[in-house]
Amino acid sequence: MQKQSVGPDYLQQQVARSWHKESRNLQWFGLRDGMSVLDLGCGPGHFTERLADSLPAAKITALDAEDRSLVDARRRLNGRAEIVQGPAEATGLPSNAFDFVLARLLFQHLREPLPVAKEAYRLLKPGGKLVITDVDDELFGIVEPRVPGFGRLLMRYGRSQTGCGGNRRVGRQLVRLLRSAGFVDPEIEAIATHSDHAGVAACLPQFDPIPLRSLIASGDLSRLEYWMLRLAHKRFQRNADRFALVLNFMACGAKPATNAARS
Repeated sequence: MQKQSVGPDYLQQQVARSWHKESRNLQWFGLRDGMSVLDLGCGPGHFTERLADSLPAAKITALDAEDRSLVDARRRLNGRAEIVQGPAEATGLPSNAFDFVLARLLFQHLREPLPVAKEAYRLLKPGGKLVITDVDDELFGIVEPRVPGFGRLLMRYGRSQTGCGGNRRVGRQLVRLLRSAGFVDPEIEAIATHSDHAGVAACLPQFDPIPLRSLIASGDLSRLEYWMLRLAHKRFQRNADRFALVLNFMACGAKPATNAARS
């Protein structure tokens, strides 16, 4: 698994913009304080930190494959979660150990998502749940007024992600993926974040310099296109009636509570 390089502020903003609605959905899916929870693909730990703040009695484990990310996660969590290094498809953690496994913006980076979903199934206790939060760029949301070149920019991000072995249209596959891994009663919900609440920068991080420069580095964006997009974004920000709404998707499936064979 290879993730595109992004800065820590970008990732922190990514969590902050939708935490309220994500946490509400997690509670609706059944997450409660005192449970054992695995944050799969935790990165530098921004989301794990929110979990630790809201679930002080939970036993939280955070796993990622990247050394650099885990250094940040250990510093950020400061002992409030167990930090584990390992690949998401072969964690080395014990079977039937967790009430919830959470995978936030991980599956878009995966070349082969099914082995990761099956590993989550193995890790969960009977009746436990996997919640995948991710994107689908074809259902990105709304940008008003239209920003010239924004559709092409999303295509470039998608192409870059595909080149790294990922898929920025994974949202439409999540329910079937859960079923294929053996989960039952899959559900999917959309989370809408809008600029009137979170601000334009939080809703359109694709225009931030760091992720845009990552497209230049990968060869998916020319420097001329970069500056044209930055200019278009500045014009958008100056518009008093600007509005952006972004959709993420949360899919949840349960491991059967009995020892019946997978469906």
